Amino acid sequence: MRAAVYITYFELFDRHPSQDELNGLIGGMNATRTVVIASRLNTMFRRSISLKDPRQVLNFQSWFVQTFFDDETKKRFVTRFGNENPNQRPVLHPIQLLNIVRVALAVGTGEEDTTAELAVGDRHKFGTACLMMNDLFCTVEERQKIQTGSQDDVMKHLILQLLAVGEVSNPTPFRNLLIRSYYLYRIALQAPEIVATIRKECEGLDFEAHFEKVSGIPLQGWLSLVIGLYTFLISHSLEEFVRSPDVYVVNRKTILKDPALSAAQLDSFFGPLSSSFEELRTELAEKTKHPVDERFNLVPFMAKPFLTFAPERSICVDVALLSEKLNHGPYFLFRSLLSENKRGPVFKAWGILFESYVHWLLQGLKDRHGALFYQDTRWDHNDNKSFDGVFIKKRLVVVMEFKSGFLTEEARYSNNANTFMEDVDNRIGVACKQLARDTALLLPESGAGKKLRDVPVPPNAEWILPVLIVQDLVLRTPFINHFLNKRFQAERKQYPTSSKVEVLPLNVIQISTLESLVEMGETFNLDVMSVLHRRCRTDPLMMQELQSFISDLPEAKQPRCSERFQRVFEKSRDEMSAMLFKGQATRAEESDKH
Repeated sequence: MRAAVYITYFELFDRHPSQDELNGLIGGMNATRTVVIASRLNTMFRRSISLKDPRQVLNFQSWFVQTFFDDETKKRFVTRFGNENPNQRPVLHPIQLLNIVRVALAVGTGEEDTTAELAVGDRHKFGTACLMMNDLFCTVEERQKIQTGSQDDVMKHLILQLLAVGEVSNPTPFRNLLIRSYYLYRIALQAPEIVATIRKECEGLDFEAHFEKVSGIPLQGWLSLVIGLYTFLISHSLEEFVRSPDVYVVNRKTILKDPALSAAQLDSFFGPLSSSFEELRTELAEKTKHPVDERFNLVPFMAKPFLTFAPERSICVDVALLSEKLNHGPYFLFRSLLSENKRGPVFKAWGILFESYVHWLLQGLKDRHGALFYQDTRWDHNDNKSFDGVFIKKRLVVVMEFKSGFLTEEARYSNNANTFMEDVDNRIGVACKQLARDTALLLPESGAGKKLRDVPVPPNAEWILPVLIVQDLVLRTPFINHFLNKRFQAERKQYPTSSKVEVLPLNVIQISTLESLVEMGETFNLDVMSVLHRRCRTDPLMMQELQSFISDLPEAKQPRCSERFQRVFEKSRDEMSAMLFKGQATRAEESDKH
């Protein structure tokens, strides 16, 4: 869905609708039916995208137009957009559907628990409401802000428009999540040195044992349920969704045949991730602790992606919000179940796990094209920690910092440029200072630099390439790299370096993009350091999104499958399946028998 621009009501009817009009349309419809159908359509959308076949997206979007538009709207649509590619100009998209859920709970009518289809007239109202919602994401005032003011102000307001839409419409690929989750919660938590580090630095925390104690379910079982439910929900074809809408409903008692987990453990999984219609309605209506723009506030749906509409029967409002829990779900659940004064060790452990994962990824680039890799570097003179990672490739020195944290709810969803930029500066900008400061210690403006222990920085180094690797999905939004690079350049003035060495612009790499780069390096022997160096030359202000820059590479246009990644992917899929069902051995166990 990247770079897609959704079709608006204005583009069909030459006027902008109001919120009152939208409320009037949805207010006359049954709230439960509207929410259930919006959630099912969201899953159908995700299914069409997951198949990576443009024809599937075309089929789904075309079916929606034929089913949910009245004759007049269809006529206008065909006249004005009949030749458009729905992959680039969709009518339906996830954040729009989540907002339809929000509005339906606020103004919809009816109390019955039902998954029955909408009547024809209500279907047409639903289709019109979706078009109207597309207009309401950007008000007249917001359009003016995007079109006027300084270049920086325009970019900041564009960031606000793109933040939540990008987070929901372009989620982490499921395969990436499986690999990342398996490393974080399986490989890392079974590595004695990582477990020992967590115990030492996190007040004796045993992450896996303590998670089970407070949540009531084993960590691996929790993750297995996320995988199994996502796979179940997204496995149905368009025809199955249309012919048998109930295939989308999750029945807690019957969805797993002979499960390895107990009924109490299943309840411990669903309980914190589920809410009733009334509970969600109340939460959406309440004012949050921090001001947020309700159009972009994803927190209620992220925290509890399941809606219970009848005993033991639930729907998922967005399967992508469910799948993202494979990454940070255990961390956020763990924290939420602890009192505020006991969350510190879990936060620190999360940072250790993330740093370990980044190191594991970067090992895949070690020794390629002569690049030497050093992790967890320390200063020789005082043993203090320095860069999180360093690559040395001839006369190029790549210095790295990793940030595992997430921006606040207010920053992400308040639709306030100042609030957002302040939080980015406070939480992520500190890494810009660390990189500038430590680079100046290594290669000062005058005199001898400090030495990194066991890191042979070449005396004839010509370039320093700073890299900041981040966790938060929203930090890949266009122009954020530009502003963090501006912060880095400002810090460099406070920490000048040798004139003999060129310090290049800052590359900000979100973890999903790093995974793609590493897999291309392993599959095609891509020289990743040279790619980042070239980006600095072609885009010194860091205006272009890194993912967009990478997408122009020949290697990015080819199917890729790193042997290392694939082994982890298969082990993850195999072991998680065995966790869910009694008596099911893993393939590795079966192989050992023969």
